[in-house]
Amino acid sequence: MKALLSHLLVVPVVLPLVTTALLLLLGEQRRRARSLVSVTSTFVGLAVAAAIMTLVDGVGGPGVYLAGNWQAPFGIVLVADRLSALMLVLVGVVSCCAALYSEAGWARAGVSFHVLFQIQLMGLNGAFLTGDFFNLFVFFEVMLAASYGLQLHGTGWPRVHSGLHYLAVNLLASSLFLIGLAVLYGVIGTLSMADVAAKFALVPTGDRGLLLAGVALLATAFLIKAAMWPLNAWLLPAYTATSAPVAALFAVMTKVGLYTLLRMWTLLFPSTDDGAPRFGEEVFVYGGLATLAFGALGLAASTKLGRMAAFSIAVW
Repeated sequence: MKALLSHLLVVPVVLPLVTTALLLLLGEQRRRARSLVSVTSTFVGLAVAAAIMTLVDGVGGPGVYLAGNWQAPFGIVLVADRLSALMLVLVGVVSCCAALYSEAGWARAGVSFHVLFQIQLMGLNGAFLTGDFFNLFVFFEVMLAASYGLQLHGTGWPRVHSGLHYLAVNLLASSLFLIGLAVLYGVIGTLSMADVAAKFALVPTGDRGLLLAGVALLATAFLIKAAMWPLNAWLLPAYTATSAPVAALFAVMTKVGLYTLLRMWTLLFPSTDDGAPRFGEEVFVYGGLATLAFGALGLAASTKLGRMAAFSIAVW
């Protein structure tokens, strides 16, 4: 069972990639065939995610896939525990609903919708499964590159205006992400999540301030992507201007930032018996409360369905 789980972990990343290649081979003219391939692949991905969650629960521990059989921290590692498996299922459920709804007409509003949709799924699934901070950055960029195209999919000046704003903000966040990774690697010498967690407490006192500065840069990048107030000015115009199925998929994308913060903080700052607050804990608590208040007030003041949905994403 554990061997089966290990080999299944690569499927949520490879399946959308293979589907993308098949969609490109089919060309833009075979719309019905492209739709069938995309929707079928999305449902297969949901079935695989459900199987991974079942196997992780049955094994009672995380599943690990070593790409090329290279051991960590030298190789690419995919890891699935109960939380990441649950997030995979969430991506599968939302993407299946979005794929079906897009066939009502949104998929034909522009070119390459299904291709971008599958690349977005590959980035989302990879971000939830990776066990390495640099590969997390790679999957983040794959996810964001597809989201730029999906945000601009269709016509209209509001979509172009919000899309350029969305692009600029996420490029800034990606730059902070990369700088934070460089600082982390410069101090610790590795970007494997398990290796970073093991060596974090061994960092000399003189390098501790630089290390925490790198962690703060990473946290800022993740909080921008998670749309925490006041870093969420991009969310409302982006989600109201884009199409409904894309907005549904983007709602999961914001949760990647929260998932990454949760994963990083539990690895780097484990809870202590004395109950002392961990680094940045107050910022997360008060920032989360402010985001909830912002979303709730915006939801109560909105009269248009699109704005209500966007503010609901901030609360959710």
